[in-house]
Amino acid sequence: MVIAAAALVAAITGAAKPMPGMRVVPGGHWVYNSVLQAAFHLDGGTSSIDAQAPVPGDQDSQVVQGDTSGYVVGDQRITRFGKSDLSAGPSVRPPSGEIPVGVETAGGPYLVYRQAGQIVRLGDPSATMSAGGPVGDPVATADGTLWLLRTGSGLVCRLDRGADRVSSCPVVLPPGHTGELTLVGDRPHFVDTTDGTVRSVEGGGLGDAVPMGLPAAKDLRTAANDVSGRVPLLDPQANRLYLVDPSPKAAKPVTVPLPAGQYDGPVAGGSVVALVDRTSGTLLTFDSTGKQSDAKPIPPGSGTSRLTRGEDSRVYVDGGQGTHVLVVGKDGKVTDVPVVPPPNGKPDQPAPDQPAPPQPNVLPPAEQRGTGQPVPDPGAGNDNKHDPRTPSQKPPPKPPPSSPPAVPASPPGAPSNVSATGDSGSATLSWGAAASNRATVTSYRISWAGGSKTVGGGTRRASISGLTNGTRYTFTVVAVNKAGTGPGASASATPAAAASAPALTASRDGNDVSLSWSQPDLGGGSLVHYQVSGTGLSTQDVSGTGASYRGLSAGKTYTFTVRAVTKTPDGKTVNGAAGSKSITIPAQSVEISQGSSTETDSCHENCARVNVTVSGFPPNSTVSIRLSSDTTGNVRTENTKTDANGSVTYTDLDYDQPGQEIWVTVTASDGTSKQSNHIVWE
Repeated sequence: MVIAAAALVAAITGAAKPMPGMRVVPGGHWVYNSVLQAAFHLDGGTSSIDAQAPVPGDQDSQVVQGDTSGYVVGDQRITRFGKSDLSAGPSVRPPSGEIPVGVETAGGPYLVYRQAGQIVRLGDPSATMSAGGPVGDPVATADGTLWLLRTGSGLVCRLDRGADRVSSCPVVLPPGHTGELTLVGDRPHFVDTTDGTVRSVEGGGLGDAVPMGLPAAKDLRTAANDVSGRVPLLDPQANRLYLVDPSPKAAKPVTVPLPAGQYDGPVAGGSVVALVDRTSGTLLTFDSTGKQSDAKPIPPGSGTSRLTRGEDSRVYVDGGQGTHVLVVGKDGKVTDVPVVPPPNGKPDQPAPDQPAPPQPNVLPPAEQRGTGQPVPDPGAGNDNKHDPRTPSQKPPPKPPPSSPPAVPASPPGAPSNVSATGDSGSATLSWGAAASNRATVTSYRISWAGGSKTVGGGTRRASISGLTNGTRYTFTVVAVNKAGTGPGASASATPAAAASAPALTASRDGNDVSLSWSQPDLGGGSLVHYQVSGTGLSTQDVSGTGASYRGLSAGKTYTFTVRAVTKTPDGKTVNGAAGSKSITIPAQSVEISQGSSTETDSCHENCARVNVTVSGFPPNSTVSIRLSSDTTGNVRTENTKTDANGSVTYTDLDYDQPGQEIWVTVTASDGTSKQSNHIVWE
């Protein structure tokens, strides 16, 4: 459902304004702790929690902030809270159940629902707008302009600050080209993954193409902004991070090999690039030269962790339930910050002249364990009648032995070896079992941009349908048991269809056949070659749109087929539908008969026409017809031309010698010849 702008103004923005004397929380990063049902503010500079706002929300909710308000955004509701009074306002339902991209910028914040093609501005004035179709990840310049790439039509569109609709779509990508947007020095650029170039987005088009110097890879992922002038790119198939120079005189790209894994990112903040390896549950950071700065395990917990760039340009990783945040410093070093209520002073300490309270269940000192010596009574004073260490005092009775307490169940681990393969309008996922952690895995939940699916705990394979061919999807699989939801593991795939059938034409020249066709719809894949075959003939692989077969047998019918062989963006080879055409190679035939009477200067008594019928010769070509008899090898030779089918009927020869056996020989321009039947002239 689409949120009306007026409803958002009333329900989300509200009438609340900062009250005089109330503390306004400074810029930084907000995280939602779904366990405590509260939004917490984190000062990235000090890595400390300094504010808390109780707000109802959903599991895996994210927080985006504007100048005076923050918004807890889940898949079921969006709830506003004041940054000055830290109180929650009413909730509204989002326009889509997919996970949006939150953009904190001037005039915002914005939520971009990529598959639904919807943009929600939560700032004042609030509005919900259509992007005109599915879009890629947005970027926003410092002046509050939002740039979006419409993936279906190849248009680059802009939403100006304060506008209530997409302002314009001034840039059209070259046909068939795909890629992503990024910012370099606060200017939008297009990373073209089809031809491996970077181009600036100008007022009415794209700037000059700058080669990236990378191997071809259509599934490159681009950071939303540069790091020290270089564009970070992730190749998830090759497990490589690239730092590309987009300047006209580009330096060689920096290549960073990564350990095998399933990566989220890249996200750039200042001079740091961050990636999350879902396989190992690790946050990796690198500087602008590609040197690794830090590697930090992500604290375990249910839900899926989120890698973001905060309003302060720092990189943060929010735990799935928001109970921990990893903060990436400007030097790339990572700090783990537990998300707990801010402290209200130091913990209570015992007075200096008072002994510390006794600790329950504390074992005696090591020298007294296992010796059979009595344990001193911590409450005994100097006025006791007996020294507790004297042999006359009986040792206290030993407590009965007890079994160690059972270790409680915890949420399962991440599924192993998650893989995804794109098919036509669908994708197939497979994974290994997640660690149960003392409670049976009851289900696996698969989520992606635009949907989710739950399967049984014994399932290791699932098919996802209803996807858009040519669109890259990242699927995250999590395991669920009675203790909760475990961490996710991800894999990406791009659905693609088989190519449609080429429209095939066939023409004959004698016993030779020529085939031609036009390129069909490739279904989102790239052409490998065309596969051409004919009845009883060898198969050809050709790169162009034509092929030929020569010297075919006369009198036979041949059926020719042509299909496009394509490679999907996931590297899978697919045979397309076949176009076919049949053609018959006629047998050469020459027949003569005695025709009607005639008379010429050289033919008088008993003179008649010699009817000659020719078929199976090269079409539209000249043939010679030589008349012969028992007594004369060449009575007369004349030329004629065959029609488009290689046939002709010729009646200009005549003859006048009764009792003679006559015949004709027809010879084609290529030297082949055929003799007719013989008749006795009457």
